[in-house]
Amino acid sequence: MEQNKILLFIKIPPPITGATLMNKRVRDSVILNENFNLRSICISYKKDLSETGSYTMKKIILIILVILRLLKELLFYRPSFVYYQISPVGVAFLRDLCFVIIIKIFRTKIVYHIRGQGIEEQSKVKWKKKLYEYAFHNSEIICLSKLLTYDIKNVFNGIIHIVNNGIPDADNIFISGTQKKNNKEIIILYLSNLSESKGIFEFIDALSLIDKKRYKFQVKIVGSDGTFSYNDLLDIIRNKNLQNKIVYVGPKYGTDKHKILAQSDILVFPTRNDAFPGVLLEALQFSLPIISTKEGAIPEIVDEGITGFLVDKNRPDQIADKLDVLIKSPELRKQMGEAGRKKYLQRYTLEKFERNMKNVFEDILSRQ
Repeated sequence: MEQNKILLFIKIPPPITGATLMNKRVRDSVILNENFNLRSICISYKKDLSETGSYTMKKIILIILVILRLLKELLFYRPSFVYYQISPVGVAFLRDLCFVIIIKIFRTKIVYHIRGQGIEEQSKVKWKKKLYEYAFHNSEIICLSKLLTYDIKNVFNGIIHIVNNGIPDADNIFISGTQKKNNKEIIILYLSNLSESKGIFEFIDALSLIDKKRYKFQVKIVGSDGTFSYNDLLDIIRNKNLQNKIVYVGPKYGTDKHKILAQSDILVFPTRNDAFPGVLLEALQFSLPIISTKEGAIPEIVDEGITGFLVDKNRPDQIADKLDVLIKSPELRKQMGEAGRKKYLQRYTLEKFERNMKNVFEDILSRQ
């Protein structure tokens, strides 16, 4: 029996972001490739986040080549539907809309996987609302969480599928190590690109408040340059007199990142704008209590008082209060970590994600 044809139209690393990593996992999924005839057009528009918003001649040529490849696949491969991780806002959405128009000309169904936020706010502008309605007409949408469906309610009234992200299991040698921590000082971890939107400044301000209480702690900042560099951050750290407390280790991946997660006691991620941050799934996987913000789907990932604490955005004082609680209570850190690990195994493994995606694809195909 011939397998149903699905064309994946996706952005993959570089740069490494939560969205590009999840797209790569869809493409490489053993479960999906065993059950469907998958072809993919994989796009990488930039090497790192610092290139965001710039349009060089090289990037324009790349877009033209992608259009030609898309035309070829639509003409000769003829997929049952196109799986498309569209950029939800900004110039990137207008760029992606060009591809949408081409797909619609061929009357091919589009299944969008929305991995960001901002559509509700953008659609308050009448002409933008019309563009979203055009793009999403006669399509189906995969959202990361029920908490995020509000973002498309004004521009879409079709079928919405909910699929939580999932991450690969780490090596057992690292997972078992999380149960045997004997740190002389509490290790607080910040794991994200250096971007203002990720709450790095609020995190530093919170550390300054905690430092006044004379606690013994060390901070590891892990991530690549984003909207600013580590040299910029270092000036702020020195102004707060925290240079002896904070270690910047740069970007880490794979086993190097897992070693740091296994050694840490608390993860702080005070993001201002995130849909479904993968770093929180990693923290759950490694039994780390979490302090994060009431943003996007985070209140679904972090159970208040059970797997961590939720704070308001732009509130370093609230972050400091929760750090105070966790630093003083090793038993609470242990309980929250164990609850987080249990939740990860129940909901956020890569196998769970792949099977949920398989079910969605089968559901869509059954109605064609």
